[in-house]
Amino acid sequence: MQRLIGNSIRLRVKKQLITLCRQLHTNQSNSSIAHDFNVASTSTIDSNFFTNHFRKISPFSWLKTSSLSKEKNDGLFQIKELSTPEGFHILAERVVNKCEKLLDECFNPSRRKIVEILDEISDEICRVADLAEFIRNVDVDNELKQAAEQAYGILHHLVEKMNTNTKLYDHAKQAYESGEGDETDQRVLKLYLNDFERSGIRFTENKRLNYLQLHEDILQLENYFRHGAHREYQIPTRQLSEKVGKRFNEKAITINSAHSNDDDENLREFIFRQYFRYEPEQEHYLDELLHKRYELAKLCGYTSYSHRALDNTLLNKPEYVTDYLEQIMTAIRPFADRDVQLMQILKNRLDPQSTNKPIAPWDIARLEARFKSDVLNISTQEYTPYFSLGACMDGLNLIFNSLFNVTLNKQPTAPGEIWHPSVVKLSVDHVTEGTVGYIYCDLFERKDKVPHDCHFTIQCSRRLADGSCQLPIVVLHVNIPPSTNPNVPTLLTLGLVENLFHEFGHAMHSALARTRYQHASGTRCQTDIAEIPSQWMEYFVYEPRVVKLFARHYETGQTIPDELLRRLHIAQNCFQAHRTQVQVACAMFDHSFHGPYPLSESYEKLYSSLLTKHTSLPYISSTYPYLKFYHLVDYGARFSSYIIARSIASKIWHDQFAKDPLSKTTGEQFRQNFLQWGGEREPNELIGNMFSLTKKLTINDMTKAITDEIKDNAQKRDSLFKKNK
Repeated sequence: MQRLIGNSIRLRVKKQLITLCRQLHTNQSNSSIAHDFNVASTSTIDSNFFTNHFRKISPFSWLKTSSLSKEKNDGLFQIKELSTPEGFHILAERVVNKCEKLLDECFNPSRRKIVEILDEISDEICRVADLAEFIRNVDVDNELKQAAEQAYGILHHLVEKMNTNTKLYDHAKQAYESGEGDETDQRVLKLYLNDFERSGIRFTENKRLNYLQLHEDILQLENYFRHGAHREYQIPTRQLSEKVGKRFNEKAITINSAHSNDDDENLREFIFRQYFRYEPEQEHYLDELLHKRYELAKLCGYTSYSHRALDNTLLNKPEYVTDYLEQIMTAIRPFADRDVQLMQILKNRLDPQSTNKPIAPWDIARLEARFKSDVLNISTQEYTPYFSLGACMDGLNLIFNSLFNVTLNKQPTAPGEIWHPSVVKLSVDHVTEGTVGYIYCDLFERKDKVPHDCHFTIQCSRRLADGSCQLPIVVLHVNIPPSTNPNVPTLLTLGLVENLFHEFGHAMHSALARTRYQHASGTRCQTDIAEIPSQWMEYFVYEPRVVKLFARHYETGQTIPDELLRRLHIAQNCFQAHRTQVQVACAMFDHSFHGPYPLSESYEKLYSSLLTKHTSLPYISSTYPYLKFYHLVDYGARFSSYIIARSIASKIWHDQFAKDPLSKTTGEQFRQNFLQWGGEREPNELIGNMFSLTKKLTINDMTKAITDEIKDNAQKRDSLFKKNK
């Protein structure tokens, strides 16, 4: 039951080094496209609802301070107890009492199936613990945060008590071994047993105490490492060269990223080296973290932490992950080399005086920006007017209506129901099934708002005793800079559009889940499965037949031109092979770091060897990017899951959606075969259901999906680049 109060945040994985955190048409054009594939009938949805909604509201309302009403209200999420902070304590104590009664039922000879009782215990805890976790991470009053923290502590103690109840474990194990229930009951009961065992239920008292201490140590080290990875640097301008230093009036410059678009290469290199400097304390935290994780894995009977982390994933053995990552690196190497070759040509054009000076990592951000502006002639001023927030929301509504027969409908909120006035509550309404879930959209950046784009689970889907379904409730949490001009709607860059679509992929995965048990509902599954719907949604951002249905200039109403869309697609993937190479390299060192401890060589040596062998750009000596890679915390030994999910999302898109991206038949198959199951089906079974294969999806299939996509995008780019020589 370890996952009962696991972190419910699904942090957005970016597409650069990838940050574990990333922008209406005429009736005639609509009718012509409608003959090509299944566009939702305009009679079922208001195609301009969100465009009109966001136009009508003053942009300054987004800047109001976050707080819950002090007046009489109906409570956060309409939970009446949460009309005051004290309600968290009431809810937590109620959960404790309810779970004690459910625990007694587990030992009753005339009990129902034990998996049903365990899941009801889990649901009782999660509906308050997940809510508390959300409040701990959102910008609300400190009093409410403190109440949530205290409730979280009460529930954490309850979970520890459940996790160490050997009598409960023995009864559950006996039920599993006797074959109690059907295939789904057995699958979910096995998940619960795994969670018990991962928490050391079979340990002696001394081993159990050791496990708990290791767990606490790891949590503390993770916080230390994450904090160090986010560290900014204040550099006195006197440390800059005289030429560069004269450009700054401040006494110091702030470095919060390794990459700069500045034209001065000396400054770019200085920033890169300063950001990735050696930090002895940070490496100490890394070493201790890897050591403690290894000890924990060994205590639990695993060969390494990597073996433990990969258990029950698609590629469930470290050697499989190694083979997959190395195979991708080999397949994309020619395309990454070509990326660097084009970068070199572009750099020589921009800096004739330094012709043939090799490309370095600090050049990439500048060259990408100049490729987009100089070669593709793209500027944010040109394309963002077509991507107002309202238009993008209308586009999402169109996609979901066409594929899944659901509509996003804005709902009124009761006093105190939302934590900020800009939050929009949506119901997800199916044409025959009625409301299937709720999504609270917290869309705009604020001063004290957590800067990560993510998806919070508030309540999971599960089947209730009367046969009805407990409706899922999620929060979609993104950081879109709001317009402050009352005459201009909020406009999105392409990266922001991607983020929005990505997070809606997570939200719809939760909303469309129809699992028997909440423990395996929606995104409560392995990471490599959970990331597939979100990455699949990103393909719609660049599909012209879909984008032209919603991307219209906010002033003229003109549909976005085909030629601009083509340039935008090339721009986003201009150096895709190189970017993928960097991502896979991160997965490689994450994977290698979590092998047997101690490693056979230093972290720097292992890191530099991986880059030297597998990447097209050289390793820069005396830099230590692995000390800034905070996904070692959140994705420890599983960063490969992001790459795996991307390859499968690519194959799903190109095999099933590319021909007809809004096919209701294909959308319904995706829902029935994948989205509705969450973790109630084995990962390989879920993936197998998506493809008409006589054998299991192989590493070769996944590698080919990514490589083919990179090859196609490179050919489009090269064709355009030749024309601009």
